[in-house]
Amino acid sequence: MKNILLILTGGTIGSVNRNGIIGTDRGRCRVLEMYESEHDDCRFVIKSPMNILSENLDSRHWESLINYILSLDLSGFDGMIITHGSDTLSYSSAMLGMCLNHLDIPTVITAANFVPDDPRSNALMNFNASVRLIENVRGGVYTVYGSGTADGVEVYIPTRINEADRISDCFSSADGKPLAFIDRYGKIKSVPHFDMRVLETHKSLKELKSIHLKKSVCMIMPYPSLDYDKIIFDKNTGAVLHMTYHSTTVNQKALTLLNRCKENGIPMYMCSFQKSAAGMYETSDIMLKNGALPLYDMNKESAYAKLLIAVNLYGDDIEKFMNKNIYYEGVGDLNEIGN
Repeated sequence: MKNILLILTGGTIGSVNRNGIIGTDRGRCRVLEMYESEHDDCRFVIKSPMNILSENLDSRHWESLINYILSLDLSGFDGMIITHGSDTLSYSSAMLGMCLNHLDIPTVITAANFVPDDPRSNALMNFNASVRLIENVRGGVYTVYGSGTADGVEVYIPTRINEADRISDCFSSADGKPLAFIDRYGKIKSVPHFDMRVLETHKSLKELKSIHLKKSVCMIMPYPSLDYDKIIFDKNTGAVLHMTYHSTTVNQKALTLLNRCKENGIPMYMCSFQKSAAGMYETSDIMLKNGALPLYDMNKESAYAKLLIAVNLYGDDIEKFMNKNIYYEGVGDLNEIGN
């Protein structure tokens, strides 16, 4: 019988619908009650270090959650499940994937589309798949979320899961495919070009005992008529992350922002360039020649989380850290996992 640590953070999977208003349900884990009504194969220890709807998440919550987990004695557990809201699931997956992969037990992050008692909810399905995954892996960090496909519940590399689509509510992977599927019987079906053993054994940031996120990262999403003059930095801004259009381009007016960054000693990173690209548009070329720093083959969630870690823990060598493989956040070659 597996001993599983269950970390509750709130979100839809930890909420109830009261007269049409959805809110968190502190002190109760309905999805666990539903699971235990059907299974008696695991012992769960419940911890609830925070209880929020994930749209209210900020870096202070990450700091608190990560430090709380790092302070625990995990020696008596076979795995850990972290329940989370779906709105910021992809961001927390990236952050937790980078900060918790050195732990000696597998960590699974999961969420739900509707509250557990809603007949449309995938809460129980996702929770069951999370338990089955822990039964079959030795370590690593994973995100589990089912979109209702016939293949089963998707298992994602946490640093590659993209924010859910606003129309379909479905998540996707930065490399186009999930890591694996878990069918209704608990069998793991790995996608052929991935080897899950790589995630089980990869351990970075082994020295991490706690994390403090005092400095911030300003992330900018491009759109027509973006007014760069209205973007303001403060003394806690550690870096600027400017996302690009799909062709790895930004408006030429971004050069004015880059110049302000240089005047204030703030590095500006641009994401995401493609290592396999045959060429570069002149707008991006000008930015790089004037000091912008490129990030390659990475989604916005991992770029943001990684840069936030870098400016707070590796301020003396941010660029070196950003070019290091922390937890397979750089997609690189689509035919194999790793850098």
